[in-house]
Amino acid sequence: MSAINFIHTVFSVIALLAGGFIFFNAKGTRQHVQAGWLYVASMLILLFTSFFIFDLFGSFGVYHALSIISLLTMGLGMYFPLLARSNAGWLIQHYMWMSYSYVGLVMAGGSHLFALVPDWPGWLRMFLFWGLPYILGSFWIFRNRKRILQEVKARKGLKVVVR
Repeated sequence: MSAINFIHTVFSVIALLAGGFIFFNAKGTRQHVQAGWLYVASMLILLFTSFFIFDLFGSFGVYHALSIISLLTMGLGMYFPLLARSNAGWLIQHYMWMSYSYVGLVMAGGSHLFALVPDWPGWLRMFLFWGLPYILGSFWIFRNRKRILQEVKARKGLKVVVR
């Protein structure tokens, strides 16, 4: 394994762990903020290193394009708490963009699992490693969004618009 692949893998695991902690625990706490910054830093490093990995295509490929989308998703997620708190809907925007940033990371991790079951049909691997994380993540995000945002509102005394 090359040094760049090793760095990419280490920070992918850190981002998965930090993001998982955030995804499944209370929001708006000091631990959430600390894990959030660890997630963002790890994501920036893994996204940066992704542009130096050419194992699959030999040049710029679909995963590099997805890294750009991931950077945009996370960037939008961080824009709202850092620069748009005057917007009444900033918290829901932060929650949605960052939640889908994490779901995308899980799906990207699933891409690495394709090789573990090479004899399975492609459609089954795509469903298990991409479709299922997206469906379950979306279900979790939308099922819990109002409750989570109300908890943050109560904890922080924020005016929050929840739709």
